[in-house]
Order: sequence, then C-alpha cells, then structure tokens
Amino acid sequence: MRKLIKSRRGLPWTRAEFQQIGKLPDSVLARRIGRTIKEVVAERQRRRIRLVTPPRRWTSREERLLGRFFDAEVARRLRRPVHHVRNQRVRLRIPALRPLKSKKWTRTEEKLLGRAEDKVIAAQLGRTRQSVLQHRRILGIPPMRRVFPNAWKPHELSLLGKYSDAEVARRVNRSRLSVSQRRAELGIRPVPNPDAKSRPYTTSEDRLLGTMSDLDLGRQLRRTLFAIQARRIAFGIPKFEAQRRSWSAEEDALLGKLPDEEIARRLNRTLESVKVRRGKLHLEKPDSRHRLWKPSEDRLLGKLPDEVVAARTGHPIGSVGARRRMLHLKEPGSREFWTPAEDSRLGKLPDIDLAHKLQRTVGAVKNRRKKLGIRACKLNS
Repeated sequence: MRKLIKSRRGLPWTRAEFQQIGKLPDSVLARRIGRTIKEVVAERQRRRIRLVTPPRRWTSREERLLGRFFDAEVARRLRRPVHHVRNQRVRLRIPALRPLKSKKWTRTEEKLLGRAEDKVIAAQLGRTRQSVLQHRRILGIPPMRRVFPNAWKPHELSLLGKYSDAEVARRVNRSRLSVSQRRAELGIRPVPNPDAKSRPYTTSEDRLLGTMSDLDLGRQLRRTLFAIQARRIAFGIPKFEAQRRSWSAEEDALLGKLPDEEIARRLNRTLESVKVRRGKLHLEKPDSRHRLWKPSEDRLLGKLPDEVVAARTGHPIGSVGARRRMLHLKEPGSREFWTPAEDSRLGKLPDIDLAHKLQRTVGAVKNRRKKLGIRACKLNS
C-alpha cells in the first residue's frame, strides 16, 4: 500500500524541506513533502536556487550557440554547467567569442620568478597569480620562502631550555603554550618552574619528607599538603613524630555525640582522622540521615505502609522504600499483577465501567488494554 503523505500546503517550510530544494525535480519534491508544484517553484525562485538537470546529449541547436556567446551565457541559457559548455566547445574546435590573448614571457620577467612571492610578482608584471605559479613550476624554480613577522628569532630560540617556559614567555612576549610547543618541536627538555605546584621533586626535597609535618614542609617547598602526603606515602615514609597522637578515653567519649567537624576543631585534629577513628569504634554519625537499620526496624517493613515506618523509625521515605525492596518485601496494600481473569474482561466493557468493577483506576485499565493490543469497547447508541 502506498504511504499517504499528509498535506503541508500553506504551512511554513522546515529546514529538511529547504535542503531538498534544487536537488530533486519540482514535481517529485512536491509529491514527497505534500505540497503543490507552484509552492515548490515559488520557494526555489525566491531563494534563487537553480534546478539541477540530469546529463543530456547535445543537440545541433545547442551546438550552434557555442562561440556566438560567452560560455557563461550559453550555460545560463541551456541550463548546463559552465565547464560542460567549455569542454564541448573545445572538443568541436570552436573558438571562444573573445579568445584569451596569452602574453609571452620575456627573459627579464623570468629572472624575477622565485625572488618574491607569486602575488607580488603578478602585481608587478600585470599577470595573474596562477599564471606566475604555473610558469615558475614549468621552469623548476622553487617559491620564495615566506617570512612571517612573528617568526622565532635566533636570540629567542637560544633562551629555550635555559629558563622555564613561563620566564621565556615573559621575556619574548609570547604565550606560555607557544613557548612549550616550540620547545617540544626542537626536542629541548623543559626547565622546572620553582613556583609551579606540579613540578618534579628534587633529591634534596625528597630527603626532607618525614623530617617535619606535611603542612610545614608544604609551606616550605611551596607545595600542597596533598602533594606532600602522596609523595611520602609513595616512598613508604612514616609521618613525622609530632603528627602522631594517640586517642585518649576522653576524646573517644566525644565521638558520636558531636558532629565530626566540631570534634576536629576542639581536639585540633583533621576531619579525616576523626572519621576514621569513629569508624573503627563502629559509632554512628550524630544527626545523620544515613544511619544503619536495626533488626527491630527491619521487622516493620512489609507489615506497615512506608509512610508509617518512616514516621516511627525516623528514616526518610526514600530510604524506607529502598530498604524494603532490598529485602524483597512488598508494600502492604499494593495491588497484585493483572490476573488472566481480569485480562479476559478487557475490551468487553468501557474502561470506566471496568475500572469501577475491578477497583482499579481508569488509567491502569487503559494502559493494560493498550499493552495487550485490545481495542476499546464502543458504546452502542
């Protein structure tokens, strides 16, 4: 069966329709997009798009126009590409309406080739750049090397590898990326920046690891605390003695009663240290919404609605539902799946009447009927 195309007569044009104009005949495009031929022709002419014509044989009437007009004019009249018209005229050995007069090259003009750019020589000799390019290639003369105004100078190149990229960029008034790229092209190793955060470690810096606190060493070497810790752990160097401090009974008593941030501030410890110590003692975080479920709370799941369990246990409603599904328990009061007896009644009664009898919503009945591909029951008038 033929696919019926919805009529789009008089409607605004879409981008997909614009892209097909001129690539197909107007009648074919009009039939495909559901428009009239007049609409397609008017829109194509308004956008000044030529209609692509398929290749066709030359007739005697068309060949008689060759040489009587310019090739572009003949191409416009015959609706053919200009290069097709030119190739047909040359094949039939028909001279052009205004033949191109070639200017012979003199010895003096040929001596200028390769001493300047082609466009400069073309302007001096009154020739086209393509003519200068072709004659230079015929004579085997290489082009003049272009000199860019921002090219690297010898004294600028001598700075690469002696100073850091940031320092070289500041001295030569260039970007740091440009300096690093030029240095990489020449195969020159970079010089580490003493103020950079991500720079390689020296032997003297590695000897200082573990001799003082990571915080003090980071300030001295102008590095971050995390970088010092990662470097020390990679070499297996223990912490500085001043950083080790055992937990007392009084400090352990505060865990779980106050927020971790408050305990870290009072005891002058890091927040990570407080979290690790509380985890070792199996203590819950105070006022935490993500606390562990107790066996007495799990026994309420599946017996009471999720809202009631959330109100009794203090867990969020989302946490209650997730915990119940993890234990493979059903929420009490939830309807079971559709039974074969209920499915057999679909489509025999209107959805609203069947929903009232089955004690389900109209939307549930309609969705189940559409899922099974059953047509709706029509009311008899």
